[in-house]
Amino acid sequence: MTGIKIGLAITMVYFLLQVPESITGSVITVHQGDTFTIQSVPPNQKFYKVRLSNIDTPELKQPFGIQAKEFTTNQIFGKEIQVKYNMIDFYGRLIGSVVLPQGNLLNEELVRVGLAWHYRVTPSPSNFLERLQYEAWEKQMGIWVESSPMPPWEFRREKELPATPADKNQVDYDLILSYGIIGDPKKKIYWWPVCKDYPDKGVNYVVFGYKRLAESMGYQSSLGCS
Repeated sequence: MTGIKIGLAITMVYFLLQVPESITGSVITVHQGDTFTIQSVPPNQKFYKVRLSNIDTPELKQPFGIQAKEFTTNQIFGKEIQVKYNMIDFYGRLIGSVVLPQGNLLNEELVRVGLAWHYRVTPSPSNFLERLQYEAWEKQMGIWVESSPMPPWEFRREKELPATPADKNQVDYDLILSYGIIGDPKKKIYWWPVCKDYPDKGVNYVVFGYKRLAESMGYQSSLGCS
């Protein structure tokens, strides 16, 4: 399958960025390490599904997937937490960070204990998360007891390519790296995997979450793209 390979060097990932908003609620269900549901505080008391941003925990069927879920459950289940989010994805999930009662971020704690990868899907990947991941790897904590653990975005990757999003309301946050929308910052040209001249490898490509974002930044689709 043509697409972004693990070894592809990516200097920057462009995606959806908005002014962060905040919501407070009680956690009623933990689905997996990076996904859970909250009920907002009165008077609204609505239900919201939350996906932690900038990290990716193992899927439940992967090694340490259950441990990641248990860690998140112990941290937040039944507690009132604050969610700071900067986007809502195709499935209506709030994509953001969770402020724990003691003031630290759940996103960071999962990486710190080796139960999550740094999910590099922001314009400026977090140096702090990168350092936490390196320290967890160095100590062989959690997922890093394995020599080559499979990242969850690779585990989720299907044989058929997902539909390439044209706009932000079509984006599944879990599939950003599967969409394979990449651009050459020098030539201002971008491709997606069905393009006939899609690059098999290279360096310094920019990665986009959806086509319109690339175009809004002055990129034009390659002539090899239908």
